[in-house]
Amino acid sequence: MTPPTRNTGQRTLAAACLLCALLVCAAASASPKPQQTAPWEWTGVSRVVAVGDLHGNHDKLARLLTAAGLVDAELHWSGGDQHLVVAGDFVDRGLDDRQLMDLLRRLETESVTAGGRVHALLGNHEVMNLFWDLRYVNPSSYRQFAAEERKADRRAAAGQFARLEGGDWGSESFRTFNQRFPTGYFGRQASFGPEGEYGGWLMGLPTIVKINGIVYTHGGLTEEVAALGVEGINRRVTDSIARYLTSRQILEREGVVLPVMSYLQVTEAAQNVVEKRRGSRSAELRQAAEDLLAAAKEPILLSQGPLWYRCTALGDERLERDAVTRTLEQLDARSLVVAHSPTSSNRITSRFHDRLFRIDHGIGDSEIALALVSQQGETLVLDPSNHVQSEPMREFPLGQLGVSTSSELPDRELQEFLAKSPVIAARTLGRGSTRPRLLVLQREAETRRGIFKTVESDTGIDRYQHEVAAYRLDRAIGLDMVPVTVLRTVEGQPGSLQAWVDGALDQETAQGYNLEFFESEGKVSQLGQGRIFDALIGNASRKPADILSLVRESKVLLIDHSKAFSTSPDLPADVGQALSIPAPLARGLRSLNRQDLGKQLGELLSDTQIDALLARRDRLLDQLEVAAAASP
Repeated sequence: MTPPTRNTGQRTLAAACLLCALLVCAAASASPKPQQTAPWEWTGVSRVVAVGDLHGNHDKLARLLTAAGLVDAELHWSGGDQHLVVAGDFVDRGLDDRQLMDLLRRLETESVTAGGRVHALLGNHEVMNLFWDLRYVNPSSYRQFAAEERKADRRAAAGQFARLEGGDWGSESFRTFNQRFPTGYFGRQASFGPEGEYGGWLMGLPTIVKINGIVYTHGGLTEEVAALGVEGINRRVTDSIARYLTSRQILEREGVVLPVMSYLQVTEAAQNVVEKRRGSRSAELRQAAEDLLAAAKEPILLSQGPLWYRCTALGDERLERDAVTRTLEQLDARSLVVAHSPTSSNRITSRFHDRLFRIDHGIGDSEIALALVSQQGETLVLDPSNHVQSEPMREFPLGQLGVSTSSELPDRELQEFLAKSPVIAARTLGRGSTRPRLLVLQREAETRRGIFKTVESDTGIDRYQHEVAAYRLDRAIGLDMVPVTVLRTVEGQPGSLQAWVDGALDQETAQGYNLEFFESEGKVSQLGQGRIFDALIGNASRKPADILSLVRESKVLLIDHSKAFSTSPDLPADVGQALSIPAPLARGLRSLNRQDLGKQLGELLSDTQIDALLARRDRLLDQLEVAAAASP
C-alpha cells in the first residue's frame, strides 16, 4: 500500500492512495537524495515515520508499517529511501517483544539495501533489560527463549538461588524458584547479555538521531545533554552501558555476581566487594565493582539523561520553553520528537508551538498504533485505521505536571515556608547572565517551588530587592496581585524567593496559542489595576510573559519586578488615558506615607526611590481627581 496523504474531504481510500502515489513520485523526482551528513544525522530524506513505546506489540506495528507503506504484505521493506524511527521501549510489557525485535533487525538490513533506514533507538526499558532490571518483562516473553535455555544452567541456577536465599532446598523452594525464574528466563538472560543475540544488537543502537533537522530520542533532553551533540550523546550512553556490562562480566566470572541476582542484588554485591574484599585477587575485583557502581550512576543513564528525562514532555511550558529553545539551538534542530511519557489523551500531541512532539500514546492500551509522519515540511499523525493524516493534537500549555496539589496557605505561613524550608533541588531558568533559578523546597510532607533571583546590578536598575519591595507594596495597598516574595540566602548568596504560581497561564502563551484567556470583563479590570501598579512602582518593562492568570479562577497576577522602582517621579505618558482607579485601590494609594514606607521598604529601596514612588502616587491621585471632576 502506498503511504497515505492528508485527508481533507470524503475521498475514497482508493482515490487517496492514488493521489498519494502521485505526490510521492513527484516529491521523489524533485527532492534531493538522502545524505548522511554526520554520525547519526541525515538530510534530504523524503519521508520519516516515527513511533514510540511499542512494548512488544508486534502486530500493531505490522499493521502500522503496512498502512504507512513501509512494508509489503509479507512484512518486507517496501519504503524505498524513507526512514523509520522506533523511539525506544520496544521490549517489556507486551507478549511479543522478541518477534518485534526480529522484525526490526530484519528491516534494518532490508531498508539499507533499498536506500532507506530503520532507526531503533534505545529506551530506558532496553537498558533495564541489559542491566537485569526485569520488573516489566511479560512472563510469556520468557517462554519464547525456552529453547535457548540449557537444563544444566537451570539446575546450577537453582542451587545458586538456594544458597543465596540461605534456606533448605525443598519442594517449597523449588516452587519459589520456578515462579521467580520461569522457563526460558536464563535463555532470555543470556540472549540479552553483551555477547548474546539481542544484547549485542542493543549495545550497538543509538540513543538519538537527527533527520531533516528534527531530533528523535526516547525520553527527552536537558540543555546540558544537548550540548554534547548527537554523536557525543550516543557515544556517552554506549560507553556507560559497555562499562557496566564489562564490569559485571568480571564479577560473574569470579562468582561474585550470579545469574539469579536482580539489578539491586548485583549493586549490593558490587558494594560488598568495594567495602570488604582484600588480598592479592581483590584488586581486579574491586576495580570491576567500582567501575560497575560508577557506570550505574552515570548521569547520562539517570533521570536527567535522554532515556528517562520527562520535564519537557510533562512540565509547564512557562518553565520549559526557554530550555526547549536552547536545547534545539544546541543541536541546530527545529523540533524534538520524544516518547517515554504517555500522553493523557492517548493521541500523538505537540507542545511549544510544534517544537516538541510526543509520540507515546499508550499503544498497549490503545486499539491502534499511531505514527508521526514528517514529509515535505509537514509533520502529521497517521491513523492506520482510516489511512488519514491529521495535525497532532495541541496540548494545553500547563502540562501534565503543572498543577500542584498543595493547599493554599495564608501569606504569613507561605512567607515562613519560603524563608525557612530546606532546598532539595534547583535548576536555572531563563536566558542571559542573570537567569533566575527554580528551587524546590520541602518541609515535612509539604513540597513547593519558588523563583530565586540574585541579580544586583551596579547601576541599581536591576535588583532582586525590588521583587520583595513590589510584594510588600502590593499588600500595603490591598492589591493582592504579586505572589508572596521573601528575602532568602541560598548557598551563601542573598536574593529574593517568590512563590511559583501553579496552574497559571501567562499572557504571552495565551496570545501565542490564540486563547481568549484575558478578555473577560473581570480580568480586563484587573489588568487595568496592574497598569496603575506599574505606574506607581515606575515599572516600564512589563512584558506579556510577566502577566499571569489562574486557570481555575479569574485572578490576574504580576511577576518580575527586578527593574521596577525608577527614581523618576514621572508617570508613563499613557497612564492618564481612560484612567479608572477602583475605590479600594484609591484608598490604598492614599494610605501610603513616608514613615510607613521607610519601615516596610527601607532595607530594599533608597530614599530617592521611595520619594519618587510617593511623587508618582500623588500624580496618580491628581489625575484621578481631574478625571472625577471632568465626569458628568
